[in-house]
This record gives sequence, C-alpha cells and structure tokens, in this order.
Amino acid sequence: MLSRANSCSSKASVAFIMNSSENAVDNVPDASEGPGSSNAKVRQTRSPARKSRECKVEGCENYIINKGLCFRHGGGKKCSAEGCTSSAKNAGLCWRHGGWVKCQMEGCKRRGKSRGLCWSHGGGTKCSLADCSKVAVSNSRCWAHGGGKRCVFEGCNKAAYERNQNYCSQHIAKRQRDHKAE
Repeated sequence: MLSRANSCSSKASVAFIMNSSENAVDNVPDASEGPGSSNAKVRQTRSPARKSRECKVEGCENYIINKGLCFRHGGGKKCSAEGCTSSAKNAGLCWRHGGWVKCQMEGCKRRGKSRGLCWSHGGGTKCSLADCSKVAVSNSRCWAHGGGKRCVFEGCNKAAYERNQNYCSQHIAKRQRDHKAE
C-alpha cells in the first residue's frame, strides 16, 4: 500500500499536476529492483522546474517565442518597415504597414478576420451551436444564441454594450433623459 506522501506525488494525482513549486517530486522505481518484482521500492528524486520554455525577463512566466523572450517582451519577428518596432503579423509587416489580409469578396477593400473574409462577409469565429452560420460575438455564440452582453434593465433582453453602462440603446437614452430631468 502506498503511503500518503507517495500517493500525493503520483503523476496522475491532482496534487502533482497542480504543484508548480520548484520542490516537485517524481516517483522513480529503484534500479536495484527488477520491474517484475513485487518488492520494488520507490525512491523520490527532485525534478527541476521547467524553466527552459519561459521568458527570460524576471517575473515573467509566459512561453518564449524566440531569443528567450515571449511576445510581450520582444520575442518574434519585427515589422520590416523602416523604423517600426511592432511585431510582424503577415508578410513580414505589422497591421499598420499592411500586414493584414484583404477580404476575398470581390470589390471589398476591408481587412479579413478569418477564412479570408471581413466581418460583414462572414469572417470571424462562427457560432458554436449546430446549424448556426452567424458570427460569434462572445463565449463562442452569436447574439441570437446568448453571446454578448444583455441590457441590465429588468426584463430587457436586448444587446448591451459597456460604453452604454451595459444598457441597450433604448434604455440608455431613457436613463440619460431621466438624469437630465433631475
């Protein structure tokens, strides 16, 4: 029977998976015992914390992209436009200098979101509900299926925005009129 200390450090246990400290312990079978032996002892060895994939900026735990730096601290390719220090997105250019994809619909000059289409032509993430072809607003759902924010006015289920203090356009207008009357 395994002791409590050994069961907590099992690689399948939640405690092992969630343990991010540098004192993580692995269970390693003792080499002196054969693999088929029922008396196989388990010895504990210290495993170093995986730091090789983390950004080298002190305190940053993001994954590196290149040169030991994460995206936020300058990892990744830079825009090829002269004097620009932004990260390259497409064709070696940042968004500002043309590193975006043009919408594939004939005559459309807007920037593509995904699948080569702009928002108006169906670009962006699709709603996660089956048989819905609308674009997702938030939580992988379109407005009709519960994506986005709803008006905080009691009984109203219309779309709302933070810029309107989470009221729909009708109720923010009413609220503004009420405040002017006071």
